[in-house]
Amino acid sequence: MESRFQNYQRQTLLAILICLPVLLAVLLPFSPRPHEEVQIVQRLYRAELLQHHEQAALQLVRLLEYHPELVNLWERLAFHEMASGNAASAAEYFKRAQESKVLSEEGMLAMGDALAESGNIEEAVEVWLLLGEQTGQASKYLPLLVERFQRLKRWDLATRMAQLWAEKDPKNTQAVWQAGILLSYQNPEAAIELLTPLTARGGPEAGLANQLLKTLETARQNTQPAYQRVVIGQQLGELGYWEIAEQAFKEAVQLSPEYAEGWALLAEAQQNLGKDGYPSLRRAFELNPVSDLVQTAMALYWRRQNQPQIALAYLHVLAEKHPDEGRWYVEIGAALAQSGDLIEALRAYRRAVDIEPENAELWRALAVFSATNGFDPQSYTLPAAQRALDLDGNNPASLDTAGFVYMKLGKWEEAEQFLQQALKVNDAYAPALLHLGQVYLEMGRTSQAYQPLKKAADSKDELIALTAQRLLERYFPGEWPQP
Repeated sequence: MESRFQNYQRQTLLAILICLPVLLAVLLPFSPRPHEEVQIVQRLYRAELLQHHEQAALQLVRLLEYHPELVNLWERLAFHEMASGNAASAAEYFKRAQESKVLSEEGMLAMGDALAESGNIEEAVEVWLLLGEQTGQASKYLPLLVERFQRLKRWDLATRMAQLWAEKDPKNTQAVWQAGILLSYQNPEAAIELLTPLTARGGPEAGLANQLLKTLETARQNTQPAYQRVVIGQQLGELGYWEIAEQAFKEAVQLSPEYAEGWALLAEAQQNLGKDGYPSLRRAFELNPVSDLVQTAMALYWRRQNQPQIALAYLHVLAEKHPDEGRWYVEIGAALAQSGDLIEALRAYRRAVDIEPENAELWRALAVFSATNGFDPQSYTLPAAQRALDLDGNNPASLDTAGFVYMKLGKWEEAEQFLQQALKVNDAYAPALLHLGQVYLEMGRTSQAYQPLKKAADSKDELIALTAQRLLERYFPGEWPQP
C-alpha cells in the first residue's frame, strides 16, 4: 500500500512550500477562500511527506468539502484511511472513486482488501473478479488475486485467476505452475496439458512438474474422482502444498464419506497446517481400524503429541503385518529415540537394514540417526553412509547424508565436497542447501553461507525453512528480506 505514496515521499517540504502557489493554481479552481485552502493543502502535503495518514485523510476530507468536483482525490483519501486502519471508511471512499469512474486497478485491489477486512466478503470477491477479468494492466495483479482467493478458501476462483494468469503470461513459469497445481486435483487432464511443456523449461518448477505429472498419470488411470483426489493430494502434500492438498482430501471425503484413507490423509494435511486433525483421524479409525494408512496416521499423530509409547503400539502391529519391510523399524526407532531409549532405537534401525540390506533409504536413516546421537562413527555412522552411497550414489539424498555425517564429525572439507556434489545433481535440494550453509558458517566462510541459506529459507519443508531463516537472522541481520 505504501507504494501508493512513493511519489509524495520523494518531495521535500521546502519544495512543496515553494511550489505551493503553482500547485494550488492547478489543483483548485477559483475560490473566495484561498488562504484557508492554501493552509489545507500545505498541511496535506506535509502529512503525506511524514506519512501521517490520519492527518492527511483529515485534510483531504476538508479539501473535498470545498471542492467536491475533485473526484480524483477519493482514491487518495481511501488509501490514507486504509493505512490508518479504517477499512470500512476506506471501502466507502474507494466506492466513491469507482462511482466517479476514477478508480485505478491498484485502487480496485485495495478496495477488495478494505471490503474483506470490514467483513463484506462477497463484495470484495465481486471487485476482485472484476479486476481480474478486465483488460489493461490487470494481469500483474492476477498472482495477488490468486493469493487472496486462496486465503478465502475460494478455490474455484483461485483456480480461475491462476488460469487467467497463465493465459495472459504463458511464458511465466510461476504462472503456469500455479495454475497447474490448482487444477491438478480438480481436472487432471487439463493440468497435464498445462504442465507438460513446463518440464522442458528447466529450473526448480520443471522438476516439480515432472513429479506431479507422474502422479497425475497414475491418478487418471482410475476414474473414481475420490481416489484421484487422494492420490494427487498426497503428492501435493509431499511437495509442500498442504493447503491445496487439504482441499483435495476434503473433496475426496465429500465424494466418498466412507473413504477411511481419505479421512486419514485429511487429518495429516490439517496437522501440517497447524490444525487439530484428530476428529478426521478418529473418523478414519472408526471406518477402517486395520488400514495400514490409518494406523500409520495414528502413529504419526501420537508422536506429534509427544506420546511415543502410544505410537509404538500401532507401529509394532504394522511391523508384524509386514515383516519384509524395514521402514516400520525405522519408524519404531524414531519413536524409541523420542521416548529416550537410544540403545533400543539403534537396534531398531539396525533391524531395518537387516531386513532390507539393499534399501539405500534405510541406510541413510541409520547414518543420520547414529551421527545425530553420537554413536561410534567407525562402527555405525560412516559404514551406513558409505553403504547408502554404494547403493544409490547419484541420489542427492545419499550425497547429502554423507555431507551431514561429516559435518557432525567436524570434518568440514569432506562435508563441503559431498554437499556440493549433491547440489550438482539437484541445485534446489533443500537439505543440502541448509547443510552447506551450516558448514560454511562453521568454517568461518560466512559470506559464502548466505546464498545456500537464502535458498533453503524458501523451502516447502517448514523445518528446513525455519532453521535457515533463524541462521539468516543471526548471521545476516538486515540483509535477508524477511517475510
